[in-house]
Amino acid sequence: MKRISIIFLLISISSFFAFSKVKNNGIPFIKNFPRSHYKGGTQNWDITQTPNGLLYFANNEGVLEFDGNNWRVIPMPNNSVVRSLAVDSSGQVFVGAYNEFGYLKPDNQGKLSYHSLVDLLPDNDRKFDEVWQIFPYKKGILFHSFQKIFYYRDGAISQIQNENEFHFGFLVHDQFFVREQRKGLCVLDGRSVDLVKGGKIFADKEIVSLLPLSNDLLLIATALDGLFLYDGTQITTWNNDLSQKFKTDQVYTGISLGNLKFAFGTVRNGVYIINKDGQIIQNINTEKGLQNNTVLSLFLDRKENLWVGLDNGIDYLEISSPLSIFPKEKDLGAGYASVYYDGYLYLGTNTGLFARKYDFSQSLRNGEEAFELVKNTSGQVWHLQVVDGELICGHNKGTFSIDKKVGKLISDIAGGWNYIYKKEIPNVMIGGTYTGLVLYEKSKQTNKKWKFVKRIKGFNESCREMVWNDDNSIWMCHGYKGVYRLFLNEGFDECAKCRFYGEEDGFQSNLGIDVHKLRDEIVFSTSNGFYKYVAESDRFEVHQSLNNIFDSEEPVNKLFEQKNGDVWFFQAENIGLLKSQVDNSYEILKKPFAPLKSSFIGAFENVTVVDKENVLFGNEDGFVHYDPTVVKKYNDAFQTIIREVRISGKTDSIIYYGTYSNAKSVQFDSDNENRVELPYKSNAIRFKYSAPQFSNPELIRYQCQLIGFDEIPSPWANNSQKEYTNLPEGEYVFEVVSENQYGVKSAKDTFHFTILPPWYRSHTAFAIYVLLVLCCIYAAVIIIRYRIKYLQNQLKKKQEEELRLKEQKFREEALITEREVVQLRNDKLRSEVEFKTRELAGSTMNIIHKNEVLSYSVGELKKALKKIKDPTALVQVRQLMKTIDAEFNSDQDWEQFEVHFDQVHEDFLKRLRLLHPQLTPKDLRICAYLRMNLSSKEIAPLMNISVRGVEISRYRLRKKFNIAREENLIDFILNV
Repeated sequence: MKRISIIFLLISISSFFAFSKVKNNGIPFIKNFPRSHYKGGTQNWDITQTPNGLLYFANNEGVLEFDGNNWRVIPMPNNSVVRSLAVDSSGQVFVGAYNEFGYLKPDNQGKLSYHSLVDLLPDNDRKFDEVWQIFPYKKGILFHSFQKIFYYRDGAISQIQNENEFHFGFLVHDQFFVREQRKGLCVLDGRSVDLVKGGKIFADKEIVSLLPLSNDLLLIATALDGLFLYDGTQITTWNNDLSQKFKTDQVYTGISLGNLKFAFGTVRNGVYIINKDGQIIQNINTEKGLQNNTVLSLFLDRKENLWVGLDNGIDYLEISSPLSIFPKEKDLGAGYASVYYDGYLYLGTNTGLFARKYDFSQSLRNGEEAFELVKNTSGQVWHLQVVDGELICGHNKGTFSIDKKVGKLISDIAGGWNYIYKKEIPNVMIGGTYTGLVLYEKSKQTNKKWKFVKRIKGFNESCREMVWNDDNSIWMCHGYKGVYRLFLNEGFDECAKCRFYGEEDGFQSNLGIDVHKLRDEIVFSTSNGFYKYVAESDRFEVHQSLNNIFDSEEPVNKLFEQKNGDVWFFQAENIGLLKSQVDNSYEILKKPFAPLKSSFIGAFENVTVVDKENVLFGNEDGFVHYDPTVVKKYNDAFQTIIREVRISGKTDSIIYYGTYSNAKSVQFDSDNENRVELPYKSNAIRFKYSAPQFSNPELIRYQCQLIGFDEIPSPWANNSQKEYTNLPEGEYVFEVVSENQYGVKSAKDTFHFTILPPWYRSHTAFAIYVLLVLCCIYAAVIIIRYRIKYLQNQLKKKQEEELRLKEQKFREEALITEREVVQLRNDKLRSEVEFKTRELAGSTMNIIHKNEVLSYSVGELKKALKKIKDPTALVQVRQLMKTIDAEFNSDQDWEQFEVHFDQVHEDFLKRLRLLHPQLTPKDLRICAYLRMNLSSKEIAPLMNISVRGVEISRYRLRKKFNIAREENLIDFILNV
């Protein structure tokens, strides 16, 4: 126990600085996650968180994973209820279920799935019922069922089993306590479970929680028997009042919240948060926002907020926030005004004025008293102000004086906007209404109570924003018209003078001007910044020093100065605080109020500072309590996680599910073996990302950039996904970073991937292209060689053709020459033929003439023979006639004629003999004479026949030649 005390002391000191306090005023902001939201089973038995901020819930339908935006369900292989979860120092999530225990492990795509360790057990040890609890323990993991305790370390499992069944176990400062049924509270020592001193008292009492209460004490909570303390030697009951409550409401689970605060979940009445003295700080149940009063699990996350696993649903309680919902009643209406006066807290809303006795310093003892409507004040409340010791309520109906829970109407002039009072002018109060100013006074006759006197004459504008000036004039701002300076008479019942100031007096616009008093100086806020009045010029000029204080160009709407010099301001739907410094400068504080952005009522923002620990803001939902003493770490580092990478298109497919093997945010870098390569057709990609920030996740902004595609990061936006389409091939790095509601930027998460070129631009394609180019080059070489050869052949052919042409030309020229020679020869021959023909014709003519002469001589001789008487002479004559006849019949002339004729007519007679061998010599002679174109008359003497004999011979020739009648015989002979 001494060891426990030392460890407890160290942890208590560190937890005090880590977790300052849980607020007791107001209700923590609660976010409900119904079953319809997380898409799982009803009951949630355990909760844990990994180092990267992701939450895991043991649910009836498996393990739920939540990243702040999206839920995932990881089912068990046997579809059993998941009862327990734990995370070790490496971020590994361990899971316990029915006859199952193991861990979650991502696959190559970062998708978590369950991996069983039961296979490490012998077959006969695999029936152990539900695994209710899991604890990281001495470099290993304890899996605790009611039948057995398993210890897993370095890939091996050992087990502990006693005669009696176990009940719940508890790990406190590296010591494992467990209740053994019918035996009592025990502690694990090696492989044995030993009863602690005095532990037998719990033999029949169900222990549901065991927590360190102080250096020497452990706080033990039971389900039905209340609370106990254990100091290492004895066990005693503790805090009978709280114990009785816990007995009635039936405690089921409990955890330590740090700084000696504890949370307990009950079966019947939600969550209790108590301090070390057993005082109830909060009791949060269905009346205050829980979905269900049966609490099965509690978990304090890394931001020190409380997660509640319910019998039906999951709830998130922001117990570390200095802000809380106030009061518990949710139907009071929108908050327009508040004040703490005379031990009562008054809340003015659009439905009336509500009040209750309230002690902020003793809120634990305020009980469950509800706020009640102050009598007579139903309707719109505009303003609450304590004026010279009396609470005044500005109301739509008029002006009320408030005494505890009763409102007395002191003026029925509608619209009590505002009231101004100066100590220098006692017993006088000026009220602003819808229709001008109203005078109030107090005197002994009115029992020192404010009393309506009259309307102030001379000014009838709506007077909502007013401030006394040092010269007793009144600055009044009209939201739509501009600024008025009112000078009242000595009796304050009439406006003696009114001066209007607008654009012509230095303002840029007459709209939206408000007047405030800051460090005894009257300043005017506008949409263009602050202005101040310059009396010398009776004009307004820019208040540069005040404008310089604010770090934004957004206009300031309202200023509320505290007595300590701090100034509350409302700016662009946000609230901030100027904390006054020793050197009269200001420090701006905005981060604590970031969750309230856009919740205030425009133009009716209001702040009430009760004391240094209690501030109230009115907003659209009622009121918010702020405790400046609650320390919250606004600058804590956090991660943005890429949760999903999806290929979008006709068939969507997820290529990355957001978890890497170290259970932290995955970062694919260029050297990572898991670098993703995508085909060109998958060049449309959608990224989903989240920052595990569970307080107002809708206020988280993201900025992303696809390096390799986007030239600059995207503008900050609330959208938690980004899609790219038609990405060209190349290497890309997707980067995303987030900024939470406090303006803190997260660590960057990255995803490296490559879009491969289309098939026609791939390495294979280029190899093919190179091959084709080489083939083309080879083909080109072949073609060129062929072309060269072809050209050479062509050249050769051309040369040969030219040579042939030249030869042909030469031959033609030679032929021409030869022809000319032949022509000359032919001409010569022709001349010779003509000459021979002439000779032949002459010879023929001579023969014809000779024959004619001889014939004539023979005739004459025959005539003379008749006259010759001399026989000798007669004989001689007769001899002469024989000689002449012999001359007629001589063939010598014909033979010579035939030789010459064939020479001239190219062997005509020879050819004729060959063609027509039936021809007689006589026929040949007639043919020769006919070829010489001699007439029958000319032929007759040559043949020594008559003309008729020639005709008969011609006729015979036609028959021998078989010539038709219409064909000319001479033409036939000429063509032979």
